[in-house]
Amino acid sequence: MPSYRGANPDKDRYVPHDYEADPLWRKKPLTPAQLMVHDVRIETWRQDRDPMLEINERTASSLVPDTAAITTSASYVRAAEATSNAIEKQKFTSLEEDHGWMRYLRLQQHQRDAYDREDSAKCRWLHCSSLFPEYLAGFLWALSDDTSTMSESMRMLDHALQRQTRFSKHGKHFAPFFQPLRPSSSSGTMEVYPLLVSVPFLDWTVLGASPPLRFQVDRREGFQSTRSSAHLLRSILQYFYRLEDTADRESTQVFAKHKPWTTNRELDLKVRQWYGHYPSGLNVDELWILAIDPEHIVTLSSNQTWKSRWPPLQLTSRISDVSFRGIRNGFVTSDTDAEYTSMTHVIACLTGAVGMLHRNFWPDMVLCLTDRYAGHLSQLQYRLHRSPSTKLVMDLIACQEELNIVIQITEQQIDIISELQLAHTAADGSANVQDAASPASLHPTSSGHRGYGDFGVRSKPRHRATYRQLSSSTLTDPTAQLLDNLQRELVDLQDLRDNADRLVTRTIQLVNIRLEDHGKAILVFTVVTIVFLPLNFVSSFFGMNFSDIRNMRRTQSLFWVVALCVTAGVVGASLFLAFSGGDLLEKIFTWRDARKEKQLSTTTVLRQTLTGGAEHTFRVYGVERDGRYT
Repeated sequence: MPSYRGANPDKDRYVPHDYEADPLWRKKPLTPAQLMVHDVRIETWRQDRDPMLEINERTASSLVPDTAAITTSASYVRAAEATSNAIEKQKFTSLEEDHGWMRYLRLQQHQRDAYDREDSAKCRWLHCSSLFPEYLAGFLWALSDDTSTMSESMRMLDHALQRQTRFSKHGKHFAPFFQPLRPSSSSGTMEVYPLLVSVPFLDWTVLGASPPLRFQVDRREGFQSTRSSAHLLRSILQYFYRLEDTADRESTQVFAKHKPWTTNRELDLKVRQWYGHYPSGLNVDELWILAIDPEHIVTLSSNQTWKSRWPPLQLTSRISDVSFRGIRNGFVTSDTDAEYTSMTHVIACLTGAVGMLHRNFWPDMVLCLTDRYAGHLSQLQYRLHRSPSTKLVMDLIACQEELNIVIQITEQQIDIISELQLAHTAADGSANVQDAASPASLHPTSSGHRGYGDFGVRSKPRHRATYRQLSSSTLTDPTAQLLDNLQRELVDLQDLRDNADRLVTRTIQLVNIRLEDHGKAILVFTVVTIVFLPLNFVSSFFGMNFSDIRNMRRTQSLFWVVALCVTAGVVGASLFLAFSGGDLLEKIFTWRDARKEKQLSTTTVLRQTLTGGAEHTFRVYGVERDGRYT
């Protein structure tokens, strides 16, 4: 395999290539301009501090030469080595033509200490802001250097995507799953790399139609792609009601009703500073993680055009600026000399995604999820004591419904992360769950290797984190810490749901109590109406100024006879319709259906099987005369 190096190490004088104007690059589904590249390295930025792990953003276009748009003939040798099947060989050749240039993005050297070359790193992280199913195969093909198991890994990838594909009214999507992409070895052990993880997570949005994904435009054709993205962005109602159009209910979300910044000036300033706009809805996004090997990891998620790069809005910023440093600080304060691999970065990416709206992950969240629902429920509870009504019951049920959906998503996240932890523990050969996300065995520490907490032997834990520890958990293992935070959030959400259940029950009880008083008032009005309405009718009728009525020689007894008869008739007819009208209407419908069946039975096709297997058909036509058919 040829050696791939960066196009120009002098990044200051490098001019990005115009990929849109290049006809060769326009044939590629992805270009370096659509990728974000980050390197996890040991840096010595502070003289008064020991070397620390830092995450640095690289320019993808500076790593890839302009000639990468042309696929060399030597690259097709790799497709021939990967499989002997002609169909798979053609598929790998197509992947090489479309995604083979990404092999330039592989690390050239694994960093061992702070004095290694600048192009070395512990781990390289690539992020793509859109995802089609062929992107996964392209990344796996280009970034993997193991051609012996490539064919089997590709088949497992296709099988996983087909098995998890779901269809709904809102578009094709995939169920959450965790899938290792390497078959079991001859010894029966399961390797952890490569692996594919898909996890849903919650994010803010604004009311109205969601803008298209940033790179969901087919560059080769020049129009918005009709192919469905693999991570469909949906609201929480669309996520649950997959076959219903929820446009009429989106404006009734809790985040559209509850606006705490309108009465809190300090919160208003924080919201505008961190978010740039007022969040008014809750969406469900999906994070796809493809861990190629211990040194290369790819993440894919949506990146809407209205989002800025502030940490609460941009997933990559939240991962690199918050969750990575939290995990890094856990390494610093621990006694173990573990390597930071792509598996560790998987946990960092999951922490940044699933903890996007949760205070248990970082207390700097100014609009955390539980606070929004707790504030809305407190307002509904105040309305409950003031004026209970059926409208309040419907509002409580809607809030309870959203909480159930959020709880369901949180439980899915816990299940996926638990499966990931168990699989990595089994692959690592360790029975201790606390060491599952610290894969030191993947990169054994050599005699010349120096850890990233110090240069010598660590005698005691270092409590000198250069970034605030934003997690409320005290566990040193990143996976256990992530699960602990999610379980805390799940408990809080379940408490809110139980509170909503109690409020619904209490509201219904108060509404029934008030309906009892309303029934008494209705009884009074009914009695008064029954007595005086017929009298008013009869008196008005006989009071008409006509000769055939005014000149009668009858006494007042006629008035009372007519009034009593009309009153009795109206009351009797009302009682009959109220208590027996439903049964009467059902009998009418039953008689009508029976009559239709009788009419159809006279025109039914009669089939009689005769001897010899011949079948004759007779049709009887009836004519209705005087209620009878002849």
